[in-house]
Amino acid sequence: MVKLVFFAPYPNILPVIQRVISERPESKDIRYQVVQDYYNNKLEHVDGDVIIARGFTAHTLKRRKIPCVELKTTGYDVLAAVKMCLNQWDVKRIAVVGAFNMVYGAEQVNQVYPGLRVSCYAEDDEIMLKTAVLRAKEDGNQVIVGGYSTVGIAKQCDVPAVMIRSGREAVNQAITEALALAAVTVYEREKRDEIASIMNYSFQGIISVNRKGIITLANSCCYSYMKERKEPLAGTDIREVFPGIRIEEVIHQKKKILSEVCDCSSRPVMVNCVPVSGESQDFGAVITFQGTEQIQAEEGKLRKRIYSTGFTAKYDFTQILYKSPVMGNLIKTAEKYSYADSNILIHGETGTGKELFAQSIHNSSPRRKNPFVAINCAALPENLLESELFGYVEGAFTGAARGGKMGFFEIAHRGTIFLDEIGDISPKLQSRLLRVLQEREIIRLGNDTVIPIDVRVICATNRNLRQEVERGNFRRDLLYRLDVLELNIPPLRERRQDIPYLVRKMTGFEHERTGCVLERISEEGMELLKRHDWPGNVREIRNFCERICILCERPVAGAGEVRQALPGIPGDEDGAGGKQKDTGLKVAERQALVEALERFDHNRTRTAAYLKIDKSTLWRKMKKYNLLDETKLNKKTE
Repeated sequence: MVKLVFFAPYPNILPVIQRVISERPESKDIRYQVVQDYYNNKLEHVDGDVIIARGFTAHTLKRRKIPCVELKTTGYDVLAAVKMCLNQWDVKRIAVVGAFNMVYGAEQVNQVYPGLRVSCYAEDDEIMLKTAVLRAKEDGNQVIVGGYSTVGIAKQCDVPAVMIRSGREAVNQAITEALALAAVTVYEREKRDEIASIMNYSFQGIISVNRKGIITLANSCCYSYMKERKEPLAGTDIREVFPGIRIEEVIHQKKKILSEVCDCSSRPVMVNCVPVSGESQDFGAVITFQGTEQIQAEEGKLRKRIYSTGFTAKYDFTQILYKSPVMGNLIKTAEKYSYADSNILIHGETGTGKELFAQSIHNSSPRRKNPFVAINCAALPENLLESELFGYVEGAFTGAARGGKMGFFEIAHRGTIFLDEIGDISPKLQSRLLRVLQEREIIRLGNDTVIPIDVRVICATNRNLRQEVERGNFRRDLLYRLDVLELNIPPLRERRQDIPYLVRKMTGFEHERTGCVLERISEEGMELLKRHDWPGNVREIRNFCERICILCERPVAGAGEVRQALPGIPGDEDGAGGKQKDTGLKVAERQALVEALERFDHNRTRTAAYLKIDKSTLWRKMKKYNLLDETKLNKKTE
């Protein structure tokens, strides 16, 4: 149903309107209202889809962008009015006075009546009608022809007048145009309402401004930031809402304001302001804003959710503590590896920081914005590890979760998977892992669907995998797949200059974190720590620092406090267990050296390379364990 509103240019046009509508085939779908038009009409609000008006009223409505169709005046309508004048009076001069769109071209009547002079007096403003009528009278015109208001003014000025009437054809044409416009108007209104609904459901403030920086639209969220404001935002200069905003740069220079903090009603908000393309003066820029406290709260929720999954890397290379050149070179190598996409195998004893290096490599790589998934292969039995790595479908085995489960390789897609203690996986899992590395695809347990993956694999082990290959415990082809790039993290006993630095740093962290009394360790205590072999490496140092910070009740810990926090440390006369431990380690190290030397027929170069130590370090260890004399006669030319 379409509702039309007629601004009747004269009272007795109503029968014409009724007749035309009743004769139209869609008359049952038309509701209409007739409003009497008059001089200087205030154009009060009317409820309709489209307004039909004539002359000045039509011109004004269009200027105000109100949906309007003009009831046009045809040449036939003007000719009929002129003929009526000639029938009533013997006149030679007639003036046609009214709106430009109504009287334009009326002079053509002179061609029909050669002895008659018809002049046009067109005006753009209705308040100038009386002036036009008086001017026509002064020019010697005997009769005025025009609209309803013009005729009324002419009679007030003692000038005979005849009204131009709109015929059925003009009314019918206006209704046809109005119905077409109504269809477009209804569609635009529905789209506008839809957009308004979407905007009002947004949790961000949204404002549009015209080319002068005047607000044309603001969603409901804006008012939640300006609760003290009572009047609408539309029509307000944007600079009143956001003082100092560079709106001219956005509108005229097409610059963008992104993530800039501004004040809105004394509250800090994050603002984005972008220009809107187009020639219309109604479109200048769109502004979105959100309270900084809301952004921080949402960021906290997102971070909490991400970290709760555990699929993120928290550390980078700047958090690796060291002083020794060997560690500096190792980090440089690891940084180079991070830019590549090849698999990496990290060797290192327990506690040397293998996962710390893996996380740092991920966070320095192009994959850093994607998941980092870490799993300890030695911590799970074979069947459970298989299902965790590759996933499973519902019903794959007893106890399988409903709907199945995504495996760690799927979760790590486009990211990195870190497989710690890789040397502990079974031969069956070694075969499956080899296929994954070769084909870059996985199959969930209980399924036959192939799922492609894009994952970088970093593995770590404290075992000598080459020896495990020789013993038949590890697949040679898998080792070659994993060991494309290799990192060997030296134990603390081979980089003793890192020990004091690590102790100072970690006791400092504990002092700041807990407020403990201990501030530092004395030189005597530090000498004891430097002589200790630290079989647990950095992890053992961290535990020691936490322990001594709890036990020590003085700002400076001496040798006694160090021995108390680290029983069995070298120099502990009462620590028999410590001596036994130390002796056992020495025996094991001597035996490993003997086996390595015999393996390579006492060739020091090959032995040092196999043990991954310098030749000078090998020489010192051989001297320490009295192995030099045994090899003098057997030493091969190098």
